[in-house]
Amino acid sequence: MNDLVTGRFVSRVVIVASCALGCFSCDSDKKDTEGVAIEEVEVSWDWAKYDRLNELSLQTLPVDIKPRQSLAIKSEAAGILTLELEGDVHEVRKGMRFARMDVDTLAEQGERLAILEEKRLLEDMRAEKLDLPEKKRLAKEELQEARRKVRLMEMIMDNPAMEEMSAELFGGDIASVTDTSFQEAKDALSLAEQKMAWADEYDEKLRKGQIRIQEMDFAKNERNYEQAKERSVYEAPFLGELRIELDYVEGQQEYTVGARETIATLNDYSEIHGHLRVKNASWINLSPQRLYIQLQDRDRTMMPFQDDRIILDKRTRKEERYYVFAVPLSQSESLKRLTGTQMRGDLVYKLPEVCYIVPKYDLSLYALGKSDSVDWAEMVGELWPGAKVIAEGLGDVAISYQF
Repeated sequence: MNDLVTGRFVSRVVIVASCALGCFSCDSDKKDTEGVAIEEVEVSWDWAKYDRLNELSLQTLPVDIKPRQSLAIKSEAAGILTLELEGDVHEVRKGMRFARMDVDTLAEQGERLAILEEKRLLEDMRAEKLDLPEKKRLAKEELQEARRKVRLMEMIMDNPAMEEMSAELFGGDIASVTDTSFQEAKDALSLAEQKMAWADEYDEKLRKGQIRIQEMDFAKNERNYEQAKERSVYEAPFLGELRIELDYVEGQQEYTVGARETIATLNDYSEIHGHLRVKNASWINLSPQRLYIQLQDRDRTMMPFQDDRIILDKRTRKEERYYVFAVPLSQSESLKRLTGTQMRGDLVYKLPEVCYIVPKYDLSLYALGKSDSVDWAEMVGELWPGAKVIAEGLGDVAISYQF
C-alpha cells in the first residue's frame, strides 16, 4: 500500500542466462535446456525517478534550411541581355530593375506594328470608298445589259419582222435568235442578278468580316509586343538579395543568353525556414502549432512552427506534405550561410500539461506479464488506471498521471 502511495510498484521479471544456445533435437519436440540458468529479478517502478516536463522530444530528423522565399529568374527568350547593376550580388528592393533585353529589336517591332495598323486602315478605306462602289457599278451595268438583251430577244421572237431591224440597229448575232441563244441570254441575266445581289449584300459582309479578322490579328500582335516589352525588362518581384547566375565578368554589361536560361536568383533572407517532410509519422495527429524544431547547429537554434504546405517533389513529381518552421534572420544570422543545406534537428512537442517523460524501454520492461498490448496508450491504461499517454516520441512517452 505504501508503494502505491509513493508511486513505487514492484514486478518480478524472469531473466534467462545461457552459456550455450538452446536447440531442438532432430527426433524430439522437447527443447534442450541444458546449461540454462533461470533467475527472477524484481523490477520496481518509481515515478519520482522520471522528469516531469512540459515538452517532449519526438524525434531527430533531417531539416532542409531555406530562405523565406527564393526565385530563379529565367530569360524569356534567347538574345542579348544587358545588366544595369554593377557586381554579381546586390540588395534590391521590390520593383527595382536590374536587366533588360534586345531593346533595339523591340523598337523595330513597335515601328512595324504602327506601319501595319496604318496600312490596315488605308486598305479598309480604299475598299469602302473605291473597290466596293466600283464592283457595284460594274455589276449594275452587267445586269442592265443582260436584261436589255433578253427583252430584245423576246421582242424578236414575238415579231419576226423586227429581226432585220435589230440586225441594223444592234448588229452581231442578237437578231439571230434561237432557242439556244435565248437560253444563254437568260442564264447570263440570272448570273448578273446574282452578282448584283452579292455586290449589294455579301461584299459588305465580307469586308466587315475581313476588317474584324484584321483587328483581331492586330490586337494579338499588339499584345505580343506589349508582353515582349514587359519581358524585356527584368525587375525584382520582392525585396531580397539578388545574385547574378551568368558567367559574370567585371565591367561587362552585355551577355548572350538562351531561352529559359537562369540569369539570376533572388532570395529573401528576412526569415530562415526549416522544411520538414511529414510522411506518415506517428506525430502527424499532434497539433502542429505546439511543435518546434531545435537545430543541431552551433547555437542550437529554435524554430517555431509557421505553416503546413503541400509541395511538389521535382524528382518524383508527387505532392508531399511539409511542416515549415521559421526564425527571423536577426535572431540567428549564422543560419544564412547554411541555406540550401540539410541539417539534423530535434522535433519537440509542447505538451498541454506537465507530464512524466518515460522511456519506452522502462515501460515495456515493467509491463512484462501485466499487459499484452502493443499500443502504448492501452498499455499505460492497463498498468495504471487513470493514467493517459499525451504524446509519443521515438524513444519516450509523455504520461499524465495523478496518484
